[in-house]
Amino acid sequence: MQSAHRAWAEIDLAAFRRNLKRARQRAGSAEVWPVLKANAYGHGAVAIARVCSEEKVERIGVGDSGEALQLRHSGVKLPLLVLGTIIDAEVKDLLAHDVEVGVHSESRVRKLGAIAREHGTQLAVHLKVDTGLGRLGVRPEVALRVAQAIEDEPHLKFRGLMTHFSSSQGAHSTITEGQQALFLAAADEIREALGGLPTLHCANSAALFSGLNPITDAVRPGISLFGILPADVCPDALLEPVLSLYTQLVFIKDVPAGTQVGYDGRWTSHQATRLATLPMGYNDGLPFRVGKGGRGQVLVRGQRCPIVGAVSMDYCTIDVTHVQDATIGDCVTIIGKDGLEVLTATHVANAAGTIPYEITCRLGSRVKRIYRDLQTNDYSSHSMHSKT
Repeated sequence: MQSAHRAWAEIDLAAFRRNLKRARQRAGSAEVWPVLKANAYGHGAVAIARVCSEEKVERIGVGDSGEALQLRHSGVKLPLLVLGTIIDAEVKDLLAHDVEVGVHSESRVRKLGAIAREHGTQLAVHLKVDTGLGRLGVRPEVALRVAQAIEDEPHLKFRGLMTHFSSSQGAHSTITEGQQALFLAAADEIREALGGLPTLHCANSAALFSGLNPITDAVRPGISLFGILPADVCPDALLEPVLSLYTQLVFIKDVPAGTQVGYDGRWTSHQATRLATLPMGYNDGLPFRVGKGGRGQVLVRGQRCPIVGAVSMDYCTIDVTHVQDATIGDCVTIIGKDGLEVLTATHVANAAGTIPYEITCRLGSRVKRIYRDLQTNDYSSHSMHSKT
């Protein structure tokens, strides 16, 4: 049956639940705080956050204030932490909706305290220590001074102490080992001076699944909960892909040898060829680079078909010469399984010369998200123009 959508992503919420369960098993006694930034890595933050609520996670991490407020406006009541920085104009709404924030400098501590004082309330903050990533956070040698400034500010609540690892190899990397040592030393110094500590959290997906030890009080897995993790980090993680991506054939034609295809004629048929057009391009999240040199592939009727010619904004073209009886309306798999063949987000990323994070995060607004949860037999479809 022909799909009603030009391009669509199926989100398996039951697979997300199982991945969350595996993360909890790895974390042991530590709390698991799913990170749902960038629209839950393209999977739909509101739908995923509602599952997190059902699974009783302790806290959700997001990338910025807008993401936190979207979840609040959608009825998500779990504690929310903005892991990135915020600007002054956002503080009022965050205070009104009880959103926790990361703080990255002594000057921000004083400014946030002053704004909270103006509104007659308290703001919960997590102090970030820069142990080597070099983006946000205070250097370890001044962490105690900034922690003391938080403690001295009556309108701030010192809720957490955190850092972020830079290596994609997690505990397998000596870089992570060095960062962890700096973080724990700063924590010990703060503990001794203040007589206690807020919640410590540092492990991301790679650190969690590579066996970081000690794991501290909480962990912050993100992409792993969606079934994406470098195979060499933890080959036995048993994580399941949550997202499958599809489109359909909308046009088929036969062309002779010597036919140029796509902008700038970057691909030329060497023999009589059957071409099929897909209503999906780089605006929808199919990377432009997969059209170079025949690197990109899709699945049609269980067979791999190369993407030929340059990927354009709205369309791309594939070679279906070898696919018997290919028909307009046939489902085309970009990410997922068709028969015995499987294409993953990592396959697409490798063809584009990028990382799988970018593939799922950049799915466009025209791609319909269809959520299914075999645990509840619930199926729903949402455009990305909606809140989910």
